[in-house]
Amino acid sequence: MSVNDSEYWPFGNMTLGDVAYHSLRFSLLAIYLLFIIGVFLQIISVSFRAPAEFFTQDPHWIPKEPTLTAWDDAFTRLAQPLQNSAIIATITGVLTLLIAIPGAYAFARTDLPRRELLFYFVIIALLFPYILLIIPVSDLWWQLGLFDTKLGVSLAQLTISVPFAIWVLRDFFQKLPPNLEEAAQVFGCSKFTAFARVALPLATPAIIAVGFLAFLTGWNDFLFASMLTQSANTTPAVVVLYQVTAGGEATYWAWMMAMTLAIGIPPVIMYMVARSFLSEALSFG
Repeated sequence: MSVNDSEYWPFGNMTLGDVAYHSLRFSLLAIYLLFIIGVFLQIISVSFRAPAEFFTQDPHWIPKEPTLTAWDDAFTRLAQPLQNSAIIATITGVLTLLIAIPGAYAFARTDLPRRELLFYFVIIALLFPYILLIIPVSDLWWQLGLFDTKLGVSLAQLTISVPFAIWVLRDFFQKLPPNLEEAAQVFGCSKFTAFARVALPLATPAIIAVGFLAFLTGWNDFLFASMLTQSANTTPAVVVLYQVTAGGEATYWAWMMAMTLAIGIPPVIMYMVARSFLSEALSFG
């Protein structure tokens, strides 16, 4: 009689090996989760501390004399950069959707000649090390007057966001039942109106998910933003954070932690809003 045949065995049909495997997996996940939560709590705690509490012989989570000075200084320094980040990320998200939606639909639903070959050319762009684009893009943007502009940074970031968006949306459009659009055309819709009134609403979860990811690319991208901006009116928040940490200024930990949280909170809020659409889009089919 095996262990799991015993009436005292509480794990049903699971073998001893299964129990050991799941116990190890959940233990590792719990340790990882506790580590991540601990880091976030430490960041939040430090952002409310006075400088005298940064390095003490008495470790503690809750500040003894909490202060908002670091948050006030962080928002004063980041007011303009956060606006720049929001504008750059919004332009990136909107342009990505304007390009990727018709492109993905064409790859999924039309008889475009050599569409599979063209699609794989688009996907190969995902594998291209885009750091190699910095010099030619900087030179071209300078000649076109796009250097040190928010639009210029957003256009450069499309090289990252558009191929991924086409990949996700094309898969989503391909898995929609084709008879829905055919039925719409039977009732008088043209191909375009069948796309606009049937396929597009059904693809709303994927479109929101892809728009969120494109916004996130525009918000978080450092390489293009640092190379293509110079003035305070265009430099996004992540670049300013880097300048603070690596620019030779004195390390004021509370200020740095407050800036980190101020930059990270907007994407987290957007993720909480879009997470159901993300799950549906990425698991469709």
